[in-house]
This record gives sequence, structure tokens and C-alpha cells, in this order.
Amino acid sequence: MSSPAPRASRRAVLAGGAAAATVLLAGCGDETGSGNVATDSPVRATDSDLVDRVGRQVAQALALATATGTAFPVLRPLTRRLSTLHEQHLDELSKPADGRHGKVRGDAATARVALLQAEDQLQARMVEAALAAESGALAQVFAAMAAALAQQQVVAA
Repeated sequence: MSSPAPRASRRAVLAGGAAAATVLLAGCGDETGSGNVATDSPVRATDSDLVDRVGRQVAQALALATATGTAFPVLRPLTRRLSTLHEQHLDELSKPADGRHGKVRGDAATARVALLQAEDQLQARMVEAALAAESGALAQVFAAMAAALAQQQVVAA
């Protein structure tokens, strides 16, 4: 008999709801005549700093996830999912991973908590970035990234 699917925490549902609301609001000023959000519009110059900042934050999260998985094999299923997600996000932003992985201190339980807290902070920063983006298409990208992180937090809970 399979175990029941994990239930979403109140916090994860609220975070996911905030990200979803951001997606709905993001395209308001950047729609084409057909009602579809223009996803091929170039990133505005004022958004390039935002993309750079979020790219650095995602690269740091990737480094932490990789280091945590290396230090604690028991956490590798979690860290592989997060690492793959961060690599996809870096690719979407056309940003490279920085290659640094560092060291993780403490035991596996402490490392897991620290990793999930860092992911929660990154998710909040992505929601903030979605709200700050001038480009509706970029706002949608950040909101989708925030939603993907919220989903991973639910799975990890």
C-alpha cells in the first residue's frame, strides 16, 4: 500500500498563492493584442541588474545544495532535486553556476534545516524580484521560479 501524498503546509500554500498571484499580475502591462503575455520581449535595461542579482542568489543556492548532498549522502535525493531546479533556473536566466561548493557543518538534520531555510529565503527573494521587475515577461519567469521552489518545499516537508 502506498503512503498518502504529503500535505501542503499552510506556509507553503500561502507562498505558492503569492507566487501565483504574482504570475497573474505580472503580465498586466505587457500584453499583446491577442491577450497573451509577450514572452519574447527583451529584458529591459533596468531589469538586467535584477537578473544578475537573482542569478547570483540561485548560484549560491546551487552551491549549498551541492555541498549538502556531498557532505550527507542521506540528503542526496533532496539535494539532487534542488540542484537540478537551480541549474534549470540559471539556464533560464542565461547565468552560469559559479562552481564553488564550500563545506557544510553540523549533522545531516542541521544541514537539512539550513538548506530548506535558504531555499525558503530564495523563494521569497524571487517573489520580490517578480514584483520589482519592469518587464512582465521577466516577472512571470521569477514568479514561476518562486512557485517551483514552493513546490519543492512541499515535497521536502
